Amino acid sequence: MDARLSPLTAQTAGGIHLQAARSVFWELEPELARRVAKAGNAPFEKEVWLSTVLLTFGACGFNIGFPRSEVPRRRARATVLYCPREDAPGARQLPTAPVSEDAAVVTSLFIDPGFEGTGLEAVLMDAAIMDLLQKGVEAVEAFGWRKDAEDPLPMAEKPQDIGLIDAAVLESAGFEVVRDHPVLPRLRLEMPPAKGLLSAEAVEKLLSGAEAHVS
Repeated sequence: MDARLSPLTAQTAGGIHLQAARSVFWELEPELARRVAKAGNAPFEKEVWLSTVLLTFGACGFNIGFPRSEVPRRRARATVLYCPREDAPGARQLPTAPVSEDAAVVTSLFIDPGFEGTGLEAVLMDAAIMDLLQKGVEAVEAFGWRKDAEDPLPMAEKPQDIGLIDAAVLESAGFEVVRDHPVLPRLRLEMPPAKGLLSAEAVEKLLSGAEAHVS
């Protein structure tokens, strides 16, 4: 199996999805995020954020890549990120904020266009849920994006730029809407999850299937 799921560590954080490395929408206060992006400093600030959260919270995401077949490619094909709610100040600008006080938040999922809908989203979400369960969090929340929204908000016009997660992906992972919105509902998963997580065999099958999409 060439596709590989790996947790973010100090050693692997530099290989997150390219757009994940460029986005600080969730990680910084909105005005600061805009100034940082305009100055071209987003990758540096993202590295600082990752280093801080890894130190204080431990693993805060997972990558999926193809390390043996894609050398010298070093960036993941897909990345999911999560953290304590206080480490995602950018979430406050969403219409269904804030994240509940007892919940961690899955902020973003970045994935190469050719891999959307191949099952990698499910692999990443289940990995995040399992890690957060082991960390002892009471609940997990995330902001979903409804693809069929007729009147998208500015922040949802290019959802891939900030890693907005398809609401259907969250619902498939067991999340339920706790504050609805036509475009950006907030969803919640109580821990431990009532829905069974993917088996190791199912994960391996999904990762193997993704290999056919490697260009």
